[in-house]
Amino acid sequence: MINPFFRYVPIVGLLAIISLNSMAQAPQTSPGALVYSASSAWEKVVLKPATQAASVRRANIPVPTATTDFRPAFTGDFVTNRNYWRAGNIGDYRYQIGRGSYSIRKRNVYTQKAAFSSVALPQDINLNRAEVFTIKVDVLADSGKVPTGGILFGVKDSLNFCAFTTNGRGDVSIKRVANGETFADYMPGAYFRPGVPVDKNRNRLTIKRRGEYLHFYINEQEVRSSPYLFRILPGNGIGFTSSGYWTAFQKLIVTVGL
Repeated sequence: MINPFFRYVPIVGLLAIISLNSMAQAPQTSPGALVYSASSAWEKVVLKPATQAASVRRANIPVPTATTDFRPAFTGDFVTNRNYWRAGNIGDYRYQIGRGSYSIRKRNVYTQKAAFSSVALPQDINLNRAEVFTIKVDVLADSGKVPTGGILFGVKDSLNFCAFTTNGRGDVSIKRVANGETFADYMPGAYFRPGVPVDKNRNRLTIKRRGEYLHFYINEQEVRSSPYLFRILPGNGIGFTSSGYWTAFQKLIVTVGL
């Protein structure tokens, strides 16, 4: 006859093995769960596939975003004529590009016409749609003379444009031309004293749109009549004009955005 003690030994041993296995097991997460590391300290975050981005935000973990500081720009380095500016002997002037300058020289000293050269801006630089834009250019003249000429903007053609220029006396003109006629409806049109120093040999002309206003600067100083209320420009071209014997332009840049 078998001793009753030995009947229970296998059962007790089996229960002990099950108990030991249960104690040795590590806690398990639900299927599909992830462990994420934030900065230098480890933090456990359970992320469900459908709500992963929201969970990352709740855990204060930065989510990469697209860059927003891209600013389209149009530049005139004037090393080559890659933008197809007017070049050669045309009418009463000679237009020439090279060595970082775009120069305009008078061929007929008796002419009453001003030189005119413009190109269209790229589609992603629309001066009428951009609430913020900046136009800059350095204007040069013969030694000891104030540059006679300046920048054209909002150009549609040679009869429809806006201009910001200086003359040999250091006066300034800010004007709108429509169908060949100068209008003083909101820009003065005629030359006036700018109220800021105008240098001989070289000046930097700057135009800035800031919302509803256009600001005009000479050598980083705003002229006394500026700003002017912005109105729709005739076109989207940029260019230069001159009536002096020799005028050159350098470091043209047009940017859109802050």
